[in-house]
Amino acid sequence: MSDEFYEEVADKFIFKVRKGLLYDENDVWTKINDGEAQFGVTDFLQRRGGDVVFVDLPKKGSAVKRGEEIFSFETIKAVVAIASPFDGVIKEVNTTLSEKPELINENPYGEGWIALISLSHPEEDQRSLLTAEQYFELMKSKIKNEQKRSIKEA
Repeated sequence: MSDEFYEEVADKFIFKVRKGLLYDENDVWTKINDGEAQFGVTDFLQRRGGDVVFVDLPKKGSAVKRGEEIFSFETIKAVVAIASPFDGVIKEVNTTLSEKPELINENPYGEGWIALISLSHPEEDQRSLLTAEQYFELMKSKIKNEQKRSIKEA
């Protein structure tokens, strides 16, 4: 296990959870700083979705509500909708993803970030999130559940 990530091996995949970030149960990571939250999708979610070929980015300046769809990405397998983990206003969007959506696959915790939100309730939002260690345990249980489902379907 590296100093930077928690890692879980399942089948032929290595799933990584970056330490030092916060997570929600819907496989979104976030980094909160001074009332703003940069966020993106986790390594687990991008691997489950497959190769990203298109993104539908949120609009800068738009108001967002926790639980409402804020972003989606399309893969050769499916369209994956992402709900906002926060209430707030979109302050910045990673427009590079429009031309290079594959950055979500290549570097989900770095260059593949989605947007920066100015938070309406920073303290409350931070308390509602999981630590990297808590999310890692949740991710491992999701992997086990998917493996059980695959065995039943086979």
